Amino acid sequence: MIKLHSLSSYTFITGIFLLVLIQIDRQSYKSNFQYVGQDTIEIVESKVPSKIFTIICHGYAGSKEMMRQLAFDIANAGSNAVIFDFIGHGSNSQRLVNNPTELSGTTQQLVDQVINVIDLLKLKYGSDIKLNLIGHSMASDIVIRASEKQNISSIAAISPYSTKVTENFPKDLLLTSGQFEKHLRNHSLKFTKLIVTDADENVEYSNGLVRRKASYTKNTGHVSVIYSPQTSATITEWFKLKNGHRTLWSTQIIWILLGLTMITYGLSRVKLPTINYYDNTRVSSVKSIIVGISSPTIALSSSYIDYELFTIFGFGSVAAYFGIVGVATLLLCREIWENSEKFHFYPFIKLLVAFSILVILINHFIGSFFITNHRIFAFLIMIIPLTIFCVAIEKLISMSATITAFFIRILPLMGFSILLAIFPEKYGVMFTTVPIYIFYFLVFGYIGKIQRKSVGSYTIGTLHGIFLAFALAATNPIFSI
Repeated sequence: MIKLHSLSSYTFITGIFLLVLIQIDRQSYKSNFQYVGQDTIEIVESKVPSKIFTIICHGYAGSKEMMRQLAFDIANAGSNAVIFDFIGHGSNSQRLVNNPTELSGTTQQLVDQVINVIDLLKLKYGSDIKLNLIGHSMASDIVIRASEKQNISSIAAISPYSTKVTENFPKDLLLTSGQFEKHLRNHSLKFTKLIVTDADENVEYSNGLVRRKASYTKNTGHVSVIYSPQTSATITEWFKLKNGHRTLWSTQIIWILLGLTMITYGLSRVKLPTINYYDNTRVSSVKSIIVGISSPTIALSSSYIDYELFTIFGFGSVAAYFGIVGVATLLLCREIWENSEKFHFYPFIKLLVAFSILVILINHFIGSFFITNHRIFAFLIMIIPLTIFCVAIEKLISMSATITAFFIRILPLMGFSILLAIFPEKYGVMFTTVPIYIFYFLVFGYIGKIQRKSVGSYTIGTLHGIFLAFALAATNPIFSI
């Protein structure tokens, strides 16, 4: 059904081959699954028999799949690695309590979830097991709080920020950040100075009762730090495990991203019927920019719209904002209507399949994101407003100069960022909409840009509306109203 040009075919096949090699490597690790209520717990078994269990917790809007490389490193080092999706994240079908600013609200809900995992491991494997905890970003605070009344051997907090750390608690704590996370590095060093006032980074300190270290991983940021071989080496050394010293070239995420890039390039050259589509009208750069600025400005009024069709929080607000941007764009630029085009169904189906291939691969190798349960309702809330938005924006971009197109694409995101800053209580938990929007158009937008000249903006815009709604529904955490 999908036909590619020769070079694109070779690129696509090479990308698939790289991902197959990654999957073969993953299959060399043995996992078993346990269940705590509605939570599914995956235990990546140690390469050697071990009574050590390391629970690895992902950050906000992340998933267990993002922590898999670290789990493999832990398993290679001689500990069983335990990964799972937090409530409201990834494949977890439950909703978060909509009280993220109170310790007794969302935070306590996630702390209780970690404690339940600890209790399961003790029940299943015996109370004499040795337990370590790892938490990234948001989860750094969660694992520290969960350890308070538990018999935990050691904790590694990645990109940490917590108000729970004191001079005497936790007893054994590694704080490690990315080199570019200056604020978090300072925060970590402050905790180390609680036991040694002149403490420095990358040095282990102990006062006989408390062991602590603040370190950083070179050339990494908030996300890349969890994939770095140096981070794994620092943690396994701190836990006194066998250090496998994974090389950069054996880091799966590098080959996954390369494979997905090659597949994206290949799919962008999908052969479609020759339609010979051309825009008969061009919009001046001045008007395009005025429309681009005016549309999100008008859409700021969406902050006064409160409609949540289902028992989940925030997706109606996102839908209202982008829907108003789309409608405002259509009303302010009559050229979009005057230069109407046909919707091409057969090319739409071919590109739908191409987009779906990427979604499946990204879900499997990077995200662990699923459209199930409440996420289905999130998708339904957003699909029509986001399709209107994408069709309008794609049409305006197609009739504008290339340099102007960038501003048209980015201005709605700037408008939404303003909403985040002005109304954090309403939009704050949806801040991951911003990076997902950027990531979406870097990947799927590339395919759309190449094919838009062949099949027109309506067809491409409809595809973007469907899959952008899917991306936002699949990745934003699910909170109750």
